[in-house]
Amino acid sequence: MKRAGLLAATLPLILGTTAPEAVRPVPAAPVVFASPAPVIPLSSARLPGFAAELANRPLPRGPELWAGPSPESALEQLAVAHNSERQAARWDYALGQIGARRASEALGALDTMLADDADMALVPGYRLARGVALAMLTRPAEALTMLTDPMLARNPEACLWRLLAQVQAQRAGPAMAELKCAIPAVNARRLESAGTFIRAAAWAAIRTNNAGSALDWLAQLPDNDGAANILRGEALIALGNLPEGRLRLDRVRQGGGPEHRIEAELALVEALVARHQMPVPEALKRTERILFLWRGGDVEQRAFTLGYDLAEQKRDAVAALRFGGMLLRYGAPGARAGEILAACQQRMFTILDPASKLKLEDAAGLFWDNRDLAPTGPRGDRMLDLLAGRLAGAGLYERAADLLSYQMRARAKDVEKGPVSAQVARLYLLGGLPGKAILALRESEQPAYPPAILAARRHAQAVALYQLGRVGEALALTEDQPEMAGLRAEMLWRRRDWRALAAAEGAVPAKGALSAVDQALILRRAVALAMLGDERGVAALRGRHGAAFARLPSGPAFALLTGPASAMTSDGITRAMAAIPVVSVAGEDDALLDALPPTPAPPPHK
Repeated sequence: MKRAGLLAATLPLILGTTAPEAVRPVPAAPVVFASPAPVIPLSSARLPGFAAELANRPLPRGPELWAGPSPESALEQLAVAHNSERQAARWDYALGQIGARRASEALGALDTMLADDADMALVPGYRLARGVALAMLTRPAEALTMLTDPMLARNPEACLWRLLAQVQAQRAGPAMAELKCAIPAVNARRLESAGTFIRAAAWAAIRTNNAGSALDWLAQLPDNDGAANILRGEALIALGNLPEGRLRLDRVRQGGGPEHRIEAELALVEALVARHQMPVPEALKRTERILFLWRGGDVEQRAFTLGYDLAEQKRDAVAALRFGGMLLRYGAPGARAGEILAACQQRMFTILDPASKLKLEDAAGLFWDNRDLAPTGPRGDRMLDLLAGRLAGAGLYERAADLLSYQMRARAKDVEKGPVSAQVARLYLLGGLPGKAILALRESEQPAYPPAILAARRHAQAVALYQLGRVGEALALTEDQPEMAGLRAEMLWRRRDWRALAAAEGAVPAKGALSAVDQALILRRAVALAMLGDERGVAALRGRHGAAFARLPSGPAFALLTGPASAMTSDGITRAMAAIPVVSVAGEDDALLDALPPTPAPPPHK
């Protein structure tokens, strides 16, 4: 096979030395050195000495660096090496493994060398070898850390591997900046081993508006090279030649390997969408299919990004949240991460809003799948409240309470637990689960709550005790609590406790205009007094409210209940009770008192 010396006539095109008019030259950018991680040499290395020996060796400037002994021979030498020779034997073994493209084995040997002598990390040759092994394993960030060293700045082999690592990291500009320095290392290789680097340079060129140069370099590779044909297709489309570019991509879609077929499909969708030649819904559908068929690597990353952008164009909140979540979770959104996260959080608010047309089960599922993207602090609490509200609106009170109980236990601090605990308890009560309501109140017990929060908690506790059949405790909790007079009166009425109801002066309003609730309370007290035969109490009630009831539809019932005892019959009392306005005397607590326990699940069918 011919060496890649043929590339000498084509690769320099990017440098502007023989560039035709159609090619836009890219000037070489100055090399910027990243600060490598500080290395503290060990004063007592287990196997010292070889770091200095390796540093004294001249640094090769081409692939001959990896022309070490065969892996088998190097392994035999390593097996019999004494301590003084072990680092050198490991070095030979690592070089042989790199030459054989066994990067994992090479990295293992190099890491063992570093563990035995931390000074190895200061040697340019060692840094180059370890950087190459990391780049072979597609670990670009670590590879660039190793390869970024002043002594390697103008070394063609280091430049070449930095170019590849920059392409792996999806950074086209920095990759092109390494090209001029890397050309001698490319040309020193045979074409079959230079292909990886030619394709990497072409990828970077296409994304820096140098598609013409990319085509020239790719001409050195076989016409049936699937990866090269994808790049050729992208370059032709970038130059405005859509039919030929599409033909190249179609060839790969039909005859390439699995990954190349998927990548060609993705490249075609990207190109057609960018030129408005494919409807967004169809492009979104094809992107979904790509992600169904392929996972990992650059293809998945590009598909996530394309899917998110298409969903945003379509204003599809569900798809945007799904693709955005996958991109943030599994991809590398880079500088767009903050923007995408904020948009996803807003989408979550949109789908959880009661005005959303999305079904509750779909909204809850999307929230659960993307719960790791939810905001913290008050905005996160508001999001949980929205979902809990929708669950409660659908009658799923226990689910809503469980969701907010997590907020109470894990998110709310100190007095913040107060309003959440009252809300959790009320939801459990609506679900007919008073035991859980009591537990939620006990778990959040503390004396520092404001009076309004303490009152809300007392209401919930009283109802829970009532539902549990502990009526005496519930009534004791409402005693001498004016704000709970309505709840107490409702409990007494439901129990037909006429004596306690007749004695409940606080629940009866004073003189004046009477609301429906006021009328119900007065009429209920009249019933209690009548049932007890308390004529004095009945007369006092008639004297206080008779004039007000005379103008009301419920006046006849009041007149009957407060009239002479001789005129009162059981049928009359029944009619009078039926005439009492149907209102919520206990206010919001009425629904809690009416809640039924959940229906037990049927036993499994045998």
